[in-house]
Amino acid sequence: MPRGRRTLTLIVLVVCGSLLGWWLLTPRPTDQELIQELVARAEHGVETKSVEEIMSCVSEEYRDASGLSRRDIWRLAMNWARSAEQAEVVIGSYDVEVDSPRATGWFGVTVHLQAGEQRLRLPEMQLTVQFEKERRGWRKVWLVTSMSGHDLEAMTEDYM
Repeated sequence: MPRGRRTLTLIVLVVCGSLLGWWLLTPRPTDQELIQELVARAEHGVETKSVEEIMSCVSEEYRDASGLSRRDIWRLAMNWARSAEQAEVVIGSYDVEVDSPRATGWFGVTVHLQAGEQRLRLPEMQLTVQFEKERRGWRKVWLVTSMSGHDLEAMTEDYM
């Protein structure tokens, strides 16, 4: 093997070994941390009226006890994005139990709505949220598969 080719092979091996070492030694977020990031992303989506961000948190298989599907959540998100109100979502207490690939979270959530000069604080909701790890592309991510303790079905009456 010519000297130049050996040098190139050695460089490629060193680079590949370094990348493998970096990948193996880099700390990965825990399932708890990943779920917290998902909840924060959903909260941000509601506050910024980003339908895309909200829906990135919801499983294709979403179905809750009140009969809402992923499509219903999308309709609610679209309706919210078109509304004049602004929202601030405050998550008080929460607890998450992970039994991978599933998890259950309990959240005390208060929503403050602002419409013009009027500010309204909705009663605190005690949400129970089911999460599941699902494949998205080449990786697995946590997504919301069900939620209870909300009054979303009442909000859907206007357009369902």
